[in-house]
Amino acid sequence: MIHRRELMLAAAAAGSGSIAGLTSESLSAQSEEAPKQISKEDGFRLALGGGAAKAFAHIPILEAMDDLGVKPVEIAGTSMGSILGAFYASGMSGREIRQFAVDLFTQKTQLIQKLFLTDGRTWSSLFNVVRPAIIDPLVLFETLFPPSLAERFSDLKLPMKIIATDFYTQSQVILEEGPLLPAIAASSALPMLLTPVRIDGQVLIDGGFVNPTPFDVFPDDGVATVAVDVTGSDFAERKSGLPSGLETWIGSFSITLHSLVAAKLACTRPDVLIEPPIGRFKTMEFFKIADIVKAAEPAGETFKRGLANLLENR
Repeated sequence: MIHRRELMLAAAAAGSGSIAGLTSESLSAQSEEAPKQISKEDGFRLALGGGAAKAFAHIPILEAMDDLGVKPVEIAGTSMGSILGAFYASGMSGREIRQFAVDLFTQKTQLIQKLFLTDGRTWSSLFNVVRPAIIDPLVLFETLFPPSLAERFSDLKLPMKIIATDFYTQSQVILEEGPLLPAIAASSALPMLLTPVRIDGQVLIDGGFVNPTPFDVFPDDGVATVAVDVTGSDFAERKSGLPSGLETWIGSFSITLHSLVAAKLACTRPDVLIEPPIGRFKTMEFFKIADIVKAAEPAGETFKRGLANLLENR
């Protein structure tokens, strides 16, 4: 276990270069060899919000935890936040997630080859305009996700909650047991693009419609909550021209997410809120992953300082 003072020193070392003989490089090496899970008394829970491509900004936060050699006692994720959170909870490091995601979206030839489904399934099992949406998320994610992804929630190395929306009851659903991939697919099922997912008789769609940044799904038991919100504006500057139909659809979804988070923050707030500086990127710019992650790197340092300040004052 790592204690509060040790964590504060680690965060200071990672942020400023060295303190008490520690350096960010040595901390990183230590965390790779033997990651520590901090105790619940001094620990924190982590909420990773949805935001499609902008959620790649979570990656520097995951890397920052590795640098400090600490892990949350629990993760909650919505949409893309559930995907990256599940990778991390399955045992991948932040750096491994960065490498996997950057390779996936920058090596376009390999991506196309994967989407041709060389395991014998047909192209129509992935794409079908007759379905309620074009793409089957279960087939897509099974094809693209790393083999190290846990099969079930019970196989995860860290407890996790995944947020989805029940389409017919128009309510939040928290998934935390059973097969993992359908839960991720449900949480990410953006209407018209990804087909809704049936789980236990419920028809589920993207969790962003009810809880884009799920910092309020944890029990109120004194454990600190750190939330990473990536629902900021899709537009770096005000424009006067009319948006295209696609831009209107995507932008409207982004507005909905951001408004929901703002309304929640007016009522309650996490102990630490991180908002990576990624406003100039658009929701669906997946192929700009390297730029998004680079732009979000200062948020990793913000996380380290915020966590140290939080534990110092508790």
